[in-house]
Amino acid sequence: MLANNELKEDSNSNVIERVLEEELVKSYLSYSMSVIIGRAIPDVRDGLKPVQRRILYSMYELGLLHNKPFKKSARIVGEVMGKYHPHGDAAIYEALVRMAQPWSMRYPLVEGQGNFGSIDRDPPAAMRYTEARLHKIAEEMLEDIDKSTVRMLDNFDGSLQEPEVLPSKIPNLLLNGASGIAVGMATSIPTHNLRDVVDTIIAVIKKPDISMEELIDIIKGPDFPTGGIIIGKAGIREMYVTGKGSFTIRGRVEVKHDKKKKSIIITEIPYGVSKADLINQIAAYLQEEEVPVRDLRDESDKEGLRIVIEFPEDINEEVILNNLYQKTSLQTRFNATFLVIDADKQPKLMNLKQLVEAYIKHRFEVIRKRTQYAYQQDSRKAHILEGLIKASRSIDTVVDIIRNAKDISDAMAQLMEILQMTEEQAKAVLDMRLGRLTNLETQNLQSEYREVLLRLEKEKELLMSDEKVYEVIVQELLEVKEKYGDDRRTEITEYEEVITKFDKKDLIPNKDVVMTLTRKGFLKLMDLNAFRTQRRNGKGVTGANLMEDDIISQIIYTKLHNKTLFFTSQGKVYEIENIEIEESGRATKGKPITKYIKLEPNERVLAMMDISDYKGDLLFVTKNGVVKRTSLEDFKNITSKGIRAITFKDGDELVSVLLVESGDSTVLISTKLGMSIRFSVDEVRTMGRNAAGVRGIKLREGDQVVSATVLKDDSGYILTITEKGFGKLTEASEYRKQSRDGLGIKNIAEVEKTGPVVGVAYVKGDEEVVVFTKDGASIKFKVADVPLRGRIAQGVRVIHLADGDIVADFAVIGGEE
Repeated sequence: MLANNELKEDSNSNVIERVLEEELVKSYLSYSMSVIIGRAIPDVRDGLKPVQRRILYSMYELGLLHNKPFKKSARIVGEVMGKYHPHGDAAIYEALVRMAQPWSMRYPLVEGQGNFGSIDRDPPAAMRYTEARLHKIAEEMLEDIDKSTVRMLDNFDGSLQEPEVLPSKIPNLLLNGASGIAVGMATSIPTHNLRDVVDTIIAVIKKPDISMEELIDIIKGPDFPTGGIIIGKAGIREMYVTGKGSFTIRGRVEVKHDKKKKSIIITEIPYGVSKADLINQIAAYLQEEEVPVRDLRDESDKEGLRIVIEFPEDINEEVILNNLYQKTSLQTRFNATFLVIDADKQPKLMNLKQLVEAYIKHRFEVIRKRTQYAYQQDSRKAHILEGLIKASRSIDTVVDIIRNAKDISDAMAQLMEILQMTEEQAKAVLDMRLGRLTNLETQNLQSEYREVLLRLEKEKELLMSDEKVYEVIVQELLEVKEKYGDDRRTEITEYEEVITKFDKKDLIPNKDVVMTLTRKGFLKLMDLNAFRTQRRNGKGVTGANLMEDDIISQIIYTKLHNKTLFFTSQGKVYEIENIEIEESGRATKGKPITKYIKLEPNERVLAMMDISDYKGDLLFVTKNGVVKRTSLEDFKNITSKGIRAITFKDGDELVSVLLVESGDSTVLISTKLGMSIRFSVDEVRTMGRNAAGVRGIKLREGDQVVSATVLKDDSGYILTITEKGFGKLTEASEYRKQSRDGLGIKNIAEVEKTGPVVGVAYVKGDEEVVVFTKDGASIKFKVADVPLRGRIAQGVRVIHLADGDIVADFAVIGGEE
């Protein structure tokens, strides 16, 4: 080994001596750059790797356009390998196949005929069996390649020339993405929607200093051929801003309920996932967790992908889905790296704006070169037309010269001398057919000459004005968008979801339940299915086994996975997870509420409120007509000892707690003696938890508020039920809006006959109602069974009461969300 790093060549052995470390470094760098530039990483301008570019160019040379017959894939592979790509035929065929797979490419460039594999990763048929031709959109990549628009390079043996890059009228890099592993680096670019990409490029052309945030709003995010859902935008933003980022892709799932079963139906899967592998993973999970699944089957066909998982009705599908997301490829992570080969043939990590700018620069050069080529061709044509027109004007002279000339050279010389023509013009005149000397042909020549001059003017304008070139780029992109644009397939959610560990509620179905509370504090939670639907005015069934002198004081309809807030006579609020309440049968009395919350002596629950989250405000309505509005967010951290919710005045107590939002919502307050008032929720400003509130309705002597309900609009009805079992439906529009703190208007007449009002509820008409009586009887009937009556009408009987029994409370169930 030489110490002085000098090379010595032995003339006899032709051996070159070199320092080993230097040779290793130099050879490895050469190899790695060859792999990076020549195989694995796409060019930023046309988004293609060399093998893909050579395939498309060879198919173009073979005339395999979208409207021409297919040719054997083996013929195409042989053409590519023999002329431009001296590598293995398997690698060339694999690249050809991938460009024809609609689940791999967002906009396939090759149209295949035969077996080109499947989304299950089934291999394609051998190349001797399949056929292919260019897709129409691929022809846009090659348009103008014969007009000196791109540099042509010698092929591997110098016998032919191939394009360094394609003109690429479509922004293929972002449309179809790319993936490749080189030496020491890799690229992974997701696919995008053509409409979004075109809009993004045009935005950069029109506003070169556009911000990255504006660009991200336009391009939205990746759009995969297999659809799916991208969870959260943070990773997408990082990818576009830095050139590197990762995000979560989830398959599209729908859950269908049948009488005896539920079905999870997967209709889209994450990009790059094998359907067959996913089904195997799902089967393994179901077997490992011993989930009682009835069936797992693949119903995919030519119409689309469809994987069906069937299981019993009482299984919580959310638990299964969360496990599938965690333990199978139904949810994957896409790691993006925008590594490309730039115009200087160097690997470079680019962000979104740099990718777009590189494409715009490429198209600018292509259009300029195309225009220069056209200008040269049209200049030559105009020059020749000038000579032909000159000859047509001097027909006799031309004929005389040609007749008397010794030979062609002599005729050319005389034409050039006598008619002042150039050699090229004189040659064109001599080549001209006699038929072109007619009067009509002369006019056609002049018309053609004028057209060429107009084209030359436009071409000169393009060559002189950068602005005009950018206008052409925009125009051509809009044409491409119109011809090939389609709707997005991949949905993007605003925020990323964190799949948490499962707790008790994840293992229990989130079923519909009814919760009742008696005046003596017995709390009971019952499955809604325990109440069969009857006709109105029936006797009902036993709904509670009550103690002597006890009556139902509160009833709500809720979901088992929700929470319930309990508001007490001391103005405090407590919170219980519904799942913690022991489920009871209809005929039981329930459990003391003190088993679940720690009430003070003489403290009793006055109202219950069902919540699933902490969005919106709570509107408190008291017996004396006071209303108070407080943000539900203020009740987010309730301790086991409860927290302050409202301050009562003059022995007042709570009647209703409603969930309200700002906007067009109104509240209808109903009194015991049949009065009501409706006013906008916004008339009650938001107050703190310790505030007492403001007056909502003025009460006559002996009257008190018994109920309140929220009206979203006038399209529904008001259901009113009284103590003696009367009920009626009234159009909501009959309750006109008033200002807060008024006496209101009549809600029902002849209270002496119907009994005092128990409550009112806003309904759409497709719900059901569960009514409880003081003695524990209950009935469930459809709201639609209650006839429509005027605002002050007394209504009809909805429950047949036993002697001495009265209606205690009711709850509305189901209907529109």
